[in-house]
Amino acid sequence: MRTIRLFLYGIPILLIVLLVAAFLNATFLSVAKKNEMSIGTIGEPSTLNPIQQADSASSEVGGLIFNGLLKYNHDLYIVGDLATDWTLSQETTFQFATEEEAKKAYSYLINLTKGPLAGYLPPELIKFKGPDSPIKEIKVSGCTLILKLSQPGLSDSEALLGFFKDTKLHLLPFSSLEPGGKERPFKAEPIIHFTLRRDVRWHDGALFTSADVLFTYKAIIDPRVASPRSSDFELVSSVTTPTPYEVIVRYKKPFSPALLSWMGAILPAHLLESSKPANWADFYNRHPIGTGPFKFDSWKTNEYIRLVKNTDYYLGSPWLDSVVFRVLPDPLTLRLAFETHQVDFWNVDPWAVKSFEKDKRFDLFSSSGNMYNYIGWNLRRPLFQDLRVRKALAQAVNIPQMIKYIIYGRGVQSTGIFTPKMWFFDPQVKALPYDPTTARALLDQAGWKPGSDGIRVKDGKRLSFTLLANNGNEIRRDIATLVQDDLKQVGVEVKVEIYEWAVLLKRFVNKGEFDAIVLGWGLGNDFDQYAIWHSSQTHPEELNFVDYKNPEVDHLLSDLRQEYSRPEILKLAGELQQTIYNDQPYLFLFVPESTSVLWKNSYRLRQPGSKAGEWIDSPITMTKAGWSYNMEWFYRPEYPPKTEALGNNLKR
Repeated sequence: MRTIRLFLYGIPILLIVLLVAAFLNATFLSVAKKNEMSIGTIGEPSTLNPIQQADSASSEVGGLIFNGLLKYNHDLYIVGDLATDWTLSQETTFQFATEEEAKKAYSYLINLTKGPLAGYLPPELIKFKGPDSPIKEIKVSGCTLILKLSQPGLSDSEALLGFFKDTKLHLLPFSSLEPGGKERPFKAEPIIHFTLRRDVRWHDGALFTSADVLFTYKAIIDPRVASPRSSDFELVSSVTTPTPYEVIVRYKKPFSPALLSWMGAILPAHLLESSKPANWADFYNRHPIGTGPFKFDSWKTNEYIRLVKNTDYYLGSPWLDSVVFRVLPDPLTLRLAFETHQVDFWNVDPWAVKSFEKDKRFDLFSSSGNMYNYIGWNLRRPLFQDLRVRKALAQAVNIPQMIKYIIYGRGVQSTGIFTPKMWFFDPQVKALPYDPTTARALLDQAGWKPGSDGIRVKDGKRLSFTLLANNGNEIRRDIATLVQDDLKQVGVEVKVEIYEWAVLLKRFVNKGEFDAIVLGWGLGNDFDQYAIWHSSQTHPEELNFVDYKNPEVDHLLSDLRQEYSRPEILKLAGELQQTIYNDQPYLFLFVPESTSVLWKNSYRLRQPGSKAGEWIDSPITMTKAGWSYNMEWFYRPEYPPKTEALGNNLKR
């Protein structure tokens, strides 16, 4: 009886002790905030070098330190950042058997574009008539005819190919860009011409110029750097800098995500160019110099990273003096830190959303999620190379129950690599049902028969694997537990191991040394997932770490990259989504809602308007780009911004 009494009284006391300990842990993190924003994070950044970042914790910090040439505005339209202007064009080249034929083709084309309309003209050629013709320049060079087109893509060039074939001229093909690929009937080489800002300085005072852009491109494609962004630049044939404030990028073939790839951060050539990439970790990766609204100040491992405002920021100094990212050990500590004002924002756990919705002390920002959780199967392992096994595992896991009990119904089942929020998502792709009976039958077909203890066996080997997840993420830990229980019911043994985030990345993910792993992809607004799924991206520290290889998917990814037509993008993206889902290289789980909370009226937004000297003051609101867009213009009401002090010094 005494033992039972101790147990009954001891458990509540233990819980209280744990709560107090967590509270004190959060309180000890407190600093005199002054005019500072405090953001809590469970995962510590792996690096602050933006071209080597592959985790969201690193990217969140880097987004305040660095700029790209372009960026999204609050409505997700592409606007200039370090570039003030950019133009897109394309050089298309046709090759003929003789120089005489090239000259004839020139004459035919001049007549098509500038001559009188005589007789019937096919609809695909009418657009080449008149001042709005996409052909801006025509010239002959030996046996080639070179056209400058006003927009990149294949459709205009293919229409002209048909026109030349009708003239009976002898066209010669160009060699393929890929080994063993088809010959090309013409060369289509897109060109982006960037004009850069002249008023940008690095945080150490050095001027930003086109040399920094060229250096960044060279660093990204340097295999010694092992940048996850390298696949975005595979089709670049050249980057030239005719002046300190001009950059011309030429591509080997049409690449529709080209502009998005230049949203990535630019590095300082004057600091890194003379050092080997292996040495960057010694002086730069934890002490970065950027051009963004905030400058790096300090990093105390496992505690915090502090940034301070860049008073020389090209758009004007931020209102906040500093931003600190606090590394907290677990979700409970993070919540307590938020509730005691130690951090200002919190990505609310699904189970807590209802209580915050009813509490008038808080502002909530919710949106349909643009990420999905999954279990990645390491396809280097023989066990997961059998599609029947992967489909069996997918149908043995009760995903609807996961959604109900892990994220409290705040999400939908994932049907592959895109989320319902994306305009190119295909709703016709249907999720595999929860069906343990079918799962058992598939495992039987694959030769895995129940053993004496219920665990299946084949050729003397147990159907057993280790499932990894990261510490501090309760959702992923719960996923691992439920998967372990569900798979045991069909004769699969799962051993769960939990590691710190940095260890998980460095020791297992980057090296491809794992059986299965619980992770999630936070996605942008782009249909290009070449880096995640193409068979060429399976090397250490690249993003296709499950070693997925499918020639059909490779072709779809490549075709999507050179497609500019919205209907055709929808078609190709749908085929890609369905094909990968059918292959089940991941067990696609669910797309959760995203909800953030902050104390009501703790921040406001004061940003420049469209007119000179105009300032617009407003509460924080949700935009298409998220509630935290324009964070450089956030301010605390107790520290109101003094816009009159800026006068006309705001840099636009």
